[in-house]
Formats: sequence, structure tokens, C-alpha cells
Amino acid sequence: MSEKVKKILADRQEIHGDAKVNFVAIGRMWGAILKIQDIPPHIVALMYDAGKTIRCVSNPLHEDNWLDKTGYTQHGMEIANES
Repeated sequence: MSEKVKKILADRQEIHGDAKVNFVAIGRMWGAILKIQDIPPHIVALMYDAGKTIRCVSNPLHEDNWLDKTGYTQHGMEIANES
């Protein structure tokens, strides 16, 4: 993981709190809205990654999209490894 991504993840954790806690909450909310079971936090990370993939396709030169995508992948991998 690049130093840029590490810094972004550290900054976002300071602003938004723990990623896994947030992804669990998001998965519960999305599940409730869709009237399905909770979406697991590693799947939430993949869904956010998918959104960033679309942005990378539409604007491949915008570095922020690539960095965010890498961050979501990192979070998803860490969360999946905790399971």
C-alpha cells in the first residue's frame, strides 16, 4: 500500500471513525432499505470499490478515484481477514 493511501486512510479514520464500524452500520442500513438481511462489511467495501471503478472508467486520469478504490480494497481485505 502506498504512503498516499496510508495517509488517506488515516485521515479518513480520524474524520469518520473506524471503517469496519461504519461499514457494518452501512450494511445494516442498506439491508433495511432493501428489506434484505444485513450486507456484510467486506461486501460494503466491495460495493464502494465498484462505484470507484465506474468513476475510474469515466475519468481515468483523476488520481483521487484510484486512491479511494485502493483504500476500499484495503479495508475490505482487512475486514475479510478478521472474519
